[in-house]
Amino acid sequence: MTAAALVDSHCHFDLFQNPRQVIQETEKNRIHSIAVTNTPSVFDPMQQLTNGLTYVRPAVGLHPELAIQRASELPIFERKVAETRYVGEVGLDYRAAVRPAERANQRAIFESILSHCANAGKRILTVHSRRAEADVVAALREYQPGPFILHWYSGSLKTLSTAVAAGAYFSVNVAMVRSKRSSRLIQEIPPDRMLTESDGPFVQLGGQPARPSSVLKVLAEIAHIQGRDPRELRARVLANLKDLWTEIPEAD
Repeated sequence: MTAAALVDSHCHFDLFQNPRQVIQETEKNRIHSIAVTNTPSVFDPMQQLTNGLTYVRPAVGLHPELAIQRASELPIFERKVAETRYVGEVGLDYRAAVRPAERANQRAIFESILSHCANAGKRILTVHSRRAEADVVAALREYQPGPFILHWYSGSLKTLSTAVAAGAYFSVNVAMVRSKRSSRLIQEIPPDRMLTESDGPFVQLGGQPARPSSVLKVLAEIAHIQGRDPRELRARVLANLKDLWTEIPEAD
């Protein structure tokens, strides 16, 4: 039985020292990947790097830690969201925004993003939610912008349950599987909502930036945490992505 293709649902290709090399390596290895961006102005260069590729898809994003600083790029986001089905990285980060006014501004920008996504038709979102998980899930439920992936989820079990009921998927990286607290959360993620991510180059593996191929390590660790067969888990993760990414080649 041929092993299922790998999935990296959250990778910052543009922030590697050699983005083109990492992208081409990922395409050659047939790793289905979402190339998230942190500002809308980065989308065009990423789209050029991935033009004509099968496995790496560019996403338009506005990272919450940059949202207030780059709010002037929201009109770019509105234009570019019509050019891709993939949106990320977007969301809220209450560690970065401590003051009530800052958090309110972040929420206003996030809600604007969700509104644009809903107006464009259903988009696939990869969402940041650090210390703001309940507000993120509430906003996603209200605006219904399309299927969403909670990237590196670190909230409560209660909010995780609420997110599952709202249709959330969860992407897990190697930093999460090393954490006892995150391992407890991973145990509660339903098999049909599990995805893998590298979050490269931010996450480190063996002293080097994680790459899409690093999800092999993630799969092994998730399988150990959940007591599952690694090959079955790998196939399940691909099937989950197929639920979102309908353009996956039939050969996979």
